[in-house]
Amino acid sequence: MSNKLLTIVVVLSCFMMSCSTNQSEDKDWIADENIDMSDELLLSDESPLTEMPEYSKLRGGESDLIERSFENAPPLIPHKIAGLLPIRVNDNKCLTCHIPHNSTKFGATAMPLTHFTSYRPFLTEEEGLVKVDAEDNMVVETDLEHFNLAMFNCSQCHVAQANVTAEIPNMFDPAFRQASERQQSNLKKVMKEGVK
Repeated sequence: MSNKLLTIVVVLSCFMMSCSTNQSEDKDWIADENIDMSDELLLSDESPLTEMPEYSKLRGGESDLIERSFENAPPLIPHKIAGLLPIRVNDNKCLTCHIPHNSTKFGATAMPLTHFTSYRPFLTEEEGLVKVDAEDNMVVETDLEHFNLAMFNCSQCHVAQANVTAEIPNMFDPAFRQASERQQSNLKKVMKEGVK
């Protein structure tokens, strides 16, 4: 019995040693505090902001649209969000104005068709195993007749903008293929670009 126990301990020890990696010898490894373009420490609590951000006090419909950061970037929120958070699957006040059939009445940006589409592949079950019913690199697009509840958490992609003073240079230059893409999405139309 003790020989079996000793054998198990030796095998487990060898396995654990083979699984562990020495990060100092790994040339591709980058320390967390070095994953940044700034000279400041990434994991520091110090903020580059010189003052507290001032968020918009304008109500929805009173603010100007903010140009998208790049083609099909989620639009930024130009109005105050006080009273709209937290967003829950059964309590989403954003939908009141941004659902397409209400957007014109409220002067709001209508949610694009992607928010009424599922891009999740179909799942099939065979012999107790669940498998994806799609080929590799295949976009499975299913048009829904309702808002896709998988996208209920608006603030996961859309963020409120604030006036801030920060000494952080922005070297990114967005390239829009069409001028209209600065204010609206064509993601549903181009979703399958580059996918064979």
